[in-house]
Amino acid sequence: MNSLLRRLGRRYALTLRKYLADEREAVLEQAYELGRLAVARGLGVLDMARVHLGALEECWRPDQPAESRCGFKAAETFFLESLSPFEVTHRGFRETNHKLQHLIGTLEKRNVDLAEINRELQLEISERKRTEKALRESQEHLRELFNEARRMEDSWRHLSSQILHVQEEERRRISRELHDQVGQALTAVSMTLATLKTDTPGYSLDFGQKLADAQYLLRETMEAVHCFARELRPSILDELGLLPALRSYLKGFANRTGLRVHFCGNGIAEKLSGEQKTVLFRVAQESLTNVAKHARASRVEVAIRKVGAGICMEVADNGKSFRERRRNSARSKKRLGLLGMQERVRLIHGKFTVKPQPGKGTTVRVVIPFNSGAGVALPRRG
Repeated sequence: MNSLLRRLGRRYALTLRKYLADEREAVLEQAYELGRLAVARGLGVLDMARVHLGALEECWRPDQPAESRCGFKAAETFFLESLSPFEVTHRGFRETNHKLQHLIGTLEKRNVDLAEINRELQLEISERKRTEKALRESQEHLRELFNEARRMEDSWRHLSSQILHVQEEERRRISRELHDQVGQALTAVSMTLATLKTDTPGYSLDFGQKLADAQYLLRETMEAVHCFARELRPSILDELGLLPALRSYLKGFANRTGLRVHFCGNGIAEKLSGEQKTVLFRVAQESLTNVAKHARASRVEVAIRKVGAGICMEVADNGKSFRERRRNSARSKKRLGLLGMQERVRLIHGKFTVKPQPGKGTTVRVVIPFNSGAGVALPRRG
C-alpha cells in the first residue's frame, strides 16, 4: 500500500505542478483520472489527502511568498477534482443503498402480505379439511345405510319367498284335507242317505221330501267343498301340469261368471319349474278374479306363448280399463292384489306389467325366463 501511495504521489505531484504552472482544463481532467485510479485501487479520501499534502510540499518552494493565494486556490481546485470520483462513487453507493433499502421495505411488506395470505389460506385449508372429513363421514354413513337397506331388502325378499312357499304348501295341505277327508265324509253321508231311502219301507212323503232335500243340500255342499279345494290348490296343477290346470280353472270360471273365455297355450310352458308354474297360475287366478269383480267385461282372453328365452302370459279383458275402475274400487284392496302379483313375479326374476287402455280394457302381462336347469335349449343371439 505504501509503494502504491508513493507512485501515486509522484504522479499526483507532477500533474499538480503542471496545473499550477498553467491552469488548463486538460490537466484538471488528469486530476480526475488520478482520483478514479485511487478509487479503483481501493484507496480512501484520507489516502488522497495525504497524497495531496505530500505533493504540496514538493511543489511549493520555500522562496515563494506565503501569501500567494492563487496557488493555494489552484491547488484546492486540483485536489477537489481528484476527489470527484470518490463523491461520484459514494453518491452511487448512497443511491444504490437507498434503492436497496426501498426494495427491502417492499419485500418486507410483501412478506407481511404473504404471511397474511398464508394465514388466511391455512384457515381455508383447515375449513376445507373439516368439510372433506365431514363429507367422507357422511358418505360412509350413507354407504352403511345403503348396505343395511340392501341387507334388509334381501332378507325381506327371502322372507317373502318363504311365506309364499309356506302359503302354497298350506293351500296344498288344506286342499288335500278337504278333498280326501271332508269329501270322503260327505260322500259317506250321501251314501248313508241313499241307503236310508232304499232300506226304509213305507216312509211318508214328507220323510221322502226331507231326505231328497238333504241329499240335494249335501251334493251342493260337496260341490262347494271340491270347488274350494280347487281354488286353494288344484291337484291337476301338480299331477298334469300348468296348461290342463288353467283349462280346468277357466272352464269353471266361465261357468260361474258367464263370461266368454278364450285360452291358447304353448306346451313349452310345461318346461318351467314348479314354482314358476305356480306363479303363472296364481297371477291368472288373481287377474280373472279382478275382471269378474270390477271390469264389467264380456270376454277374457288368456294366452301363453314363448318369447325369446322365456314364457309370456297375457290376461286381457274388454271391460273397464284399470285406470277407470281404479276410481271406483277400494285402493287398499286393489293395491294388495296388485302387489301380491308383482311380488310373486319378482321372486322368480320375472317382469310384471299392467297395460290399461281406456275404453278397450286391461292387459296383465307376465314374462318369466326359463331356469338354466330347466332343460330348455335357449336360442343364441347372433
